[in-house]
Amino acid sequence: MAAERPCTSVMPFFQRQITPHEWRTFSMAIQLNHSIRKFAPSILLVLVGALLTLGAYSMHQRLTREKVSLHAAADAAQYQRALDQGIRSYVQLSRDLAGFIVASQHLEAGNFDAYMRSTDVLREHPGLHYIGYVPRIRRTAQAGSADPDYAYPYLYAYPRDARTVAAQGMDFSAIPARWNAMQQARDSGTSAVTSMHFYNRPLPSDRGQVPIIAVFTPIYDLAMPTSTVGERRAALRGYVFSIYEIEQMIERVMGPRFEELFDLEIYDGDARQRTVLYDGDKRPHVVMQDEDFPIAHRADLKIGEHTWQMYFFPKPFYTLRYSNGFGTTIVLLGLFLTAAMGYGAPAAIRRFRSRSQQLADAHRFDEVFQNHPSPVYALDLQRRFINVNAHALKEFKVSRADLMDKSVENLIAPENTESAREHFQQVLRGNTVSYDSAVIGGDGVRVEVCVIMIPVKVAGRVVSVLGIAENITERKLAEWRLNESKRMLQLVIDHLPQRVFWKDTDSKFLGCNEAACRDAGLTHPDQIVGKTDFDLAWRANAEAYRSDDRATLASGQAKINYEEPQQRDDGSESWLRTSKIPLTDINGRAVAVLGMYEDITDRKLIERQLEEMAHFDSLTGLANRAYFHHQLEHARVRAKRNGATFALMYLDLDKFKAVNDTYGHEVGDRLLKAFAHRVKGVLREADTVARLGGDEFALTLEDLPDREAAKAVAAKLVATMQAPFVLDGVELCVGTSIGVAFSSPDISVSSLVRRADEAMYRAKRGGRNRYEVDEN
Repeated sequence: MAAERPCTSVMPFFQRQITPHEWRTFSMAIQLNHSIRKFAPSILLVLVGALLTLGAYSMHQRLTREKVSLHAAADAAQYQRALDQGIRSYVQLSRDLAGFIVASQHLEAGNFDAYMRSTDVLREHPGLHYIGYVPRIRRTAQAGSADPDYAYPYLYAYPRDARTVAAQGMDFSAIPARWNAMQQARDSGTSAVTSMHFYNRPLPSDRGQVPIIAVFTPIYDLAMPTSTVGERRAALRGYVFSIYEIEQMIERVMGPRFEELFDLEIYDGDARQRTVLYDGDKRPHVVMQDEDFPIAHRADLKIGEHTWQMYFFPKPFYTLRYSNGFGTTIVLLGLFLTAAMGYGAPAAIRRFRSRSQQLADAHRFDEVFQNHPSPVYALDLQRRFINVNAHALKEFKVSRADLMDKSVENLIAPENTESAREHFQQVLRGNTVSYDSAVIGGDGVRVEVCVIMIPVKVAGRVVSVLGIAENITERKLAEWRLNESKRMLQLVIDHLPQRVFWKDTDSKFLGCNEAACRDAGLTHPDQIVGKTDFDLAWRANAEAYRSDDRATLASGQAKINYEEPQQRDDGSESWLRTSKIPLTDINGRAVAVLGMYEDITDRKLIERQLEEMAHFDSLTGLANRAYFHHQLEHARVRAKRNGATFALMYLDLDKFKAVNDTYGHEVGDRLLKAFAHRVKGVLREADTVARLGGDEFALTLEDLPDREAAKAVAAKLVATMQAPFVLDGVELCVGTSIGVAFSSPDISVSSLVRRADEAMYRAKRGGRNRYEVDEN
């Protein structure tokens, strides 16, 4: 084998010979670099795949924790509601016993024990150690007592064992925690609970000293008021007390399943070591601020003056319920896909590049540009055409030569030039804009267009502008025609003498005509838009109008030409004739109300005047003969239906003809008016009086207790006319003659009138200035 010749190289810096070992090292470095470049995509994909797998696994774990947290919060909230209800059921025991004691009047030990055995409270309520009754009795010695006036000795308790027998007579007010709760219960009128405390010696459970609470429920004297604190203090008879071992009570309420899933901590007030009421695992996580045990749910329970803070912590067993092998599957599948992508990456990259080139060749921008269905063009930064498609040439009736290298302003309508410049400047700042404009085509015809301009960027700089135009001439023409129709309709409506308005489904005005605008006290119809009837001068009728609107919309039926009064804020009243029509959409659903009304106040006034002329005497203002006989018939029907009697009186002026002959008819008319005024002054408002003609008058008196009452009215009328009538300084002495007749079930109106008239003439023949009663 030939000896290996050294390779020499002139090094510009070191100027020395390269050894064969150095040359092999250099060659290996070049090969390694080539290999790394060759497999760099695969290595990169492997790294990315590993990161994505790790991220997917982390996300799965996070979602699992969130799922556990949501379920734990929901389950804990359900347990919290059960705990709340259970504890309140324990507290209710004292209230039930209090009700029994109040109902028993005189309670004896035998009755008490029998009641407690019948309810079986100890078996039904584990944790309940004692329940009993403490009466309030007046003290004989006051020194050193919590309540100087009363003592609260223990009287009855259940179960009755050696402990309760030994404690009988003990004053509960001597124990501060219980005395505080007793005072709270007494003053509030409801159950109160003590703070946690311990028995001085072990409970019967033989588990040493365990935390307990006592519940006190006040009993009051039912014969005394208890509305205020002072009244409740005076009416207090005693208390029902119940003593609970907290742990047993809560474990009974929550059940064994809860202990597998959650740890519960309950604090009396703020979460501190000395306020722990219950701790399931004997580790106060809240006090220790243990971050390894997140709180699933927190709630407060208010019992009397005490607020119990409850904290629920999910146990590891709870989390295991939602664990599965999906996380492991994600890792394995991710690693498998990563390996597969890394192995096939080089070939995939080559295929991708080849395919991308094919797509780039197949979908060249120019083909899209030329075949776009809308007019498309390109502008340089000086707004000159650099490209345009065939559709644009056809739409604008120009040739390519007319546009290329020409400014776009040659096409734009003069009034739109400035707006087009402003929008082009926005595009140069990198913004895509859309706006309406107009161009003048090669045939001189105006074309309305909607323009979209898009900046074309290279390396972040705008190098040209792509424009797309849509011919909207027909749409603009349709909008113009619609606006003209609306304007013409508004013009017609504004010249209608009727008031016209339209409202939405909330009774808010959408518009009105000029007549309605003036009626509302506004200066322009647009001012009514958005207002309701409560905002206008007729707000007193607003609720009625809104009810009419709703009824019209609900029924879908027009309400035509109904008359209604309208009261305005200035105190005036008018009458309107109104029509309301529901307006519907294409689905037949009522979406608005069209209303029209006209003022018919003058017509109503004329009708009222005509009615008065038909029913009333124009000289005296009294009812006339026809209206009086109409009312007389109604009085007869009412009297017959009710089994009652009414009086009819006929009266005229004595010596009236002499007054007319001496002083003339004008004075006679004034005398008749004065006479009518005196008659009305004697009668009740419900009585009917009429002038029958000349100096003859008639009246009816209904709802009289007896006939003597009618005679008294007649006598008063005669007496009233004794005083002279003074007219323009002239004293006229005239009297009146009155005939009185009474109705009966079988008498007709004509017979009753005849009898009253005959009685009046008998009064005249009897000397005038008197009354005569028909005695038939």
